[in-house]
Amino acid sequence: MNSSNAARRISAKNGWADDDGDDEILRCVSDGDEVPLSPAQEQLWFLQRLEPGLTAYNLPRTFRLHGPLDADALERTFQAVIDRHGILRTRFFEKDGVPMQQMVRDVRFMLERFDLSLESGAARQARVDALTGETALHVFDLDAAPALVARLIRLSGQEHVLTVCLHHIVSDAWSNPILAADLASAYRLASATGAAVRLPALPAQYADYALWQRERLQGEGLAKQLDYWNAHLGADVPPLELPLDAARPARQTFDGAVHRFALEPALAVALQKFCRTEKCTPFVVLLAAWQMLLGRYSGQNDFAVGVANAGRHRDEVRDLVGFFITTQVFRVRLEPRATLREICRRVRRDSLSALEHADLPLNALLAGRNEKRDASRNPLFQAMFGVQMSDSVADLAFGDVRAEQVGGGNASAKFDLSLDFFIEPTRAYAQIEYNTDLFGEATVARLAGWYVRLLETLTVDPEQVFSDIDLSSDAERAQLAAWGSNTRSFPDATPIHRLIEKQVRARPEAPALCFGDRTVSYGELNAQANRLAHRLIAILKAGGAYVPLDPEYPADRLAYMVQDSGIALLLTQSHLQVPGTDAFEVLALDTLDLFEEPSHDPQLDLHGENLAYVIYTSGSTGRPKGAQLCHCNVTRLLGATDAWFGFGPKDVWTMFHSYAFDFSVWEIFGALCTGGKLVVVPFWVSRSPEDVLQLLRSERVTVLNQTPSAFGQLISLPQAYQEPLSLRVVIFGGEALDPQRLRQWIEHHDDDSPQLINMYGITETTVHVTYRRITAADLEGQRSPVGLAIPDLGLRVLDGQLNPVPVGVAGELYVSGAGLARGYLNREGLTAERFIATDNGNRLYRTGDLVRWSNEGQLE
Repeated sequence: MNSSNAARRISAKNGWADDDGDDEILRCVSDGDEVPLSPAQEQLWFLQRLEPGLTAYNLPRTFRLHGPLDADALERTFQAVIDRHGILRTRFFEKDGVPMQQMVRDVRFMLERFDLSLESGAARQARVDALTGETALHVFDLDAAPALVARLIRLSGQEHVLTVCLHHIVSDAWSNPILAADLASAYRLASATGAAVRLPALPAQYADYALWQRERLQGEGLAKQLDYWNAHLGADVPPLELPLDAARPARQTFDGAVHRFALEPALAVALQKFCRTEKCTPFVVLLAAWQMLLGRYSGQNDFAVGVANAGRHRDEVRDLVGFFITTQVFRVRLEPRATLREICRRVRRDSLSALEHADLPLNALLAGRNEKRDASRNPLFQAMFGVQMSDSVADLAFGDVRAEQVGGGNASAKFDLSLDFFIEPTRAYAQIEYNTDLFGEATVARLAGWYVRLLETLTVDPEQVFSDIDLSSDAERAQLAAWGSNTRSFPDATPIHRLIEKQVRARPEAPALCFGDRTVSYGELNAQANRLAHRLIAILKAGGAYVPLDPEYPADRLAYMVQDSGIALLLTQSHLQVPGTDAFEVLALDTLDLFEEPSHDPQLDLHGENLAYVIYTSGSTGRPKGAQLCHCNVTRLLGATDAWFGFGPKDVWTMFHSYAFDFSVWEIFGALCTGGKLVVVPFWVSRSPEDVLQLLRSERVTVLNQTPSAFGQLISLPQAYQEPLSLRVVIFGGEALDPQRLRQWIEHHDDDSPQLINMYGITETTVHVTYRRITAADLEGQRSPVGLAIPDLGLRVLDGQLNPVPVGVAGELYVSGAGLARGYLNREGLTAERFIATDNGNRLYRTGDLVRWSNEGQLE
């Protein structure tokens, strides 16, 4: 309201009628008048006040000048342009709590000059880079005019470097051709006359526009604009969650860089032809492709994109330098099965409607919505888009001096990603500005390549369905195949128990099992197993498979597992009650007398393809399903990982997990098949981090398998850092790993004491699928590292149509190779659905887990 009152006072003082019938922008503001900021300026002013050292809204340009330059004339040239455009000699300040602007009549401009003509080579270039970098990062005092600095660096009589920087509050990209034209005109006069230059006066100044805009955005006019945009956006716009290369800082940063790329002339021609066919502008097609790219990369079909509008639809402002650009927010709703042509037509409708409602400033929109604010990101949208019909500075010239733009712009980023497209009569090119705290150059370069391929697909086959598009190049597809393929095999037809018998013959007196005060040697363990096998003619040694039943399970689940598995014999303890056992034999091991049974190894004709165990996992419908795993699934797992771990008789393992959980398969047989000692952890110990720590010390455990959350409780204890442990490897599994939770441990230990290994896997793929060594470097990102495949497994990351997804894009993980289970017991339909037959006779297991390939070829 204060701003509106100020506008009326200035209007009345200068004779500007407050007349709804006259919509012209009239010259009414004089030098010295205090005028409210335009809404767009106000937003930048507040940002600058919040962060006084902010340089994200600097607009730097650097030029190499070839020819006989008159430096004094160039200084007079800048002075003439500043005199003509009041916004360039405007100061910004606060009065009565309201940000105001004031054109200053006499602003003396000084062109900073540096003579490096006596320097040469790398040293001179380093000085040039330093000076241009300082200019680009100049911290403006907006209370003092002008918000423009320029430096001239003399390299020789015929070679100079000119570096210029303006604050965005006084200029925008569409101001550049105006500045270029005025600078050229002023230089011709200044160099010819050798005196001060005065350019023709403008019919209006930016301050006039600011007042006019304030007046228009009052009452009903503002309400109509707000109603339209709120209806377009709807409620609860989802943030754009792009896959990041690093953890998003808690507070938004503006560190940035730019990646530039160009369209081949043939593609530019094809785009123009498509636009003519669709009766739309290149803006529509380029925006549609940007929306589709963001959707495919993020995996989202609903998000918002900011779109730059020049804001110069009035004749009175087309020759003015100033911050006219407005940002419109487009709600993007992608239909996966829509064709590319259909998406372009939807964007065309949105764009035409947006042009009819282009006057609403972004801060007015934000103020009128109850959006949840997040200090880590831009409100409402995180990606930006803009199109200009030229880069607008290519025609800059000073008489006979040719100006060549060099270097980049400001090393800052106002959003996560911004795509700016430049269309000229002979070429089309673009730049992606990106936040370097979120993305690496390789990622952004890859995005640019996908964008170009999307445009190519759109022009060649616009009827292609959006979700079927393959963005990857031939080289990228070959790389994905190489990352996911393994040709090594570890064939071993030896059943599991034969590997244990091998350890028995080698070290019969060595401890095999430990529980509390009792220790069982390999010889004792084998003899007891043999006696039971001779009695049962069952279980592993007798050629059968085991189905683990946890007595802690609900009775109805146990009853279902018993019935579904068709077990013929139950081994249990006398105090446990398992429902549904009336139809088969039940043996209580604690009361079973096996003394008379022989203790030699049963000689049965078993091989690796015999079923070893069936473990039931919870289904999405709540109905458990039994995964069938063979002896060879387990023995090849041990062989395929041996080069990484080298497990042997000196290792002490813990059996920390329930024998009904497939992690126990790794713990039990990883220890017993390699001659290690397996310490069975009592249940009550496993629930006490203090007791677990004591057990690790007393038993001198070397191999610990843990879920990340359980290990997190352990390392949160102060005593975990007081005495060294015997651990040489900690293996994580069972849930996603957040390396950040390991920070204290990693910072206290080096990378080898112990090694920390993340092994993703699931029951249907024999415990483990991947391997990833965790180091201090993993603390710097936000990723959950999954790693590389075990050497005899293959990995594919596919979309809903079973097409490979590009690097960085989330997709579902499919696993192939020797680790796959036979399938689900008695569930042929589910087996066919999850274990997919391929054309080459192999199988892919559909995990249901979302992963992505990193730039380094690692899963995360």
